[in-house]
Amino acid sequence: MANKLNLSLENKCLYKTQNIIEQSKLNKQEREKNILGAYSLLHTGKLQNKKILLIDDIFTTGSTVNECCKTIKNNSKPKEICVLTIAKD
Repeated sequence: MANKLNLSLENKCLYKTQNIIEQSKLNKQEREKNILGAYSLLHTGKLQNKKILLIDDIFTTGSTVNECCKTIKNNSKPKEICVLTIAKD
């Protein structure tokens, strides 16, 4: 997608650092609690003051994408974060 849109791609910045229960097996409240602190950001300088497009495969409750955005915002101070979801459950 980045090539088609002539955008730079940084795909090795956001990492899941905790082995969590699979989100699809949990209800909304359990998902929010389960995902807290599950991600870390490497190479924070690469995302600073950048417009970021975060792509998620399936949006159910938004817990995962919200946690990812929070991790990015708290660690790299991006200019903007947009989210593209492929499917909604």
